[in-house]
Amino acid sequence: MPKETSRILLNLTLFFLFLGGVAQGTPNPAAMQGSGCHLFIDYQFLWTLEIVSNPGGGPIPILNIITFDKGEWDFRPVQIHILSNTGTEAKVERFSIDTGVPGEPYIVHYLKVLGNSFIGMDLKGDFEGYDQVKEVSIELGDTRFVLEPIDCLEYENVAQKINLINYESPNIREDYEVLKIEFKGKREARRRFY
Repeated sequence: MPKETSRILLNLTLFFLFLGGVAQGTPNPAAMQGSGCHLFIDYQFLWTLEIVSNPGGGPIPILNIITFDKGEWDFRPVQIHILSNTGTEAKVERFSIDTGVPGEPYIVHYLKVLGNSFIGMDLKGDFEGYDQVKEVSIELGDTRFVLEPIDCLEYENVAQKINLINYESPNIREDYEVLKIEFKGKREARRRFY
């Protein structure tokens, strides 16, 4: 084979390998290294988890749940799984809900999550060393929601879009389309019940 032909074939092979890599997308650095920001978004549920620094204390995970589906679900701290980059799981002990009175949150071990509602809470437990986490999954009903780790700047951009959703809308899909809100995370069958 002439030298020029083999060089052309080599260049074409490298070009198609490059196109294959582009088509598969670039790896998500937050998924590879861990992140302090995680999301699950579809048309029925929206979960956000952001780990914030607490001056003078350990990190605090803040969890928000928005449901666009009908129903009600029992929810306990053991249904939240936060894995560090080394694979250890944090123990979530309680939920802390802001009451509007400074320094007097409502601390509970159990919640009833209702359909078509929103609830936000701080998670209580020992989260020392969990500033950046590899995986967050939440079990609710018969579903396990695996939140997607994303860069916290991107998380802030998505959070701003979420704040613009018209929760009274008869067709939430239109809001997602207009606001360009994309699905994040994945659903799986729940492995265990409590």
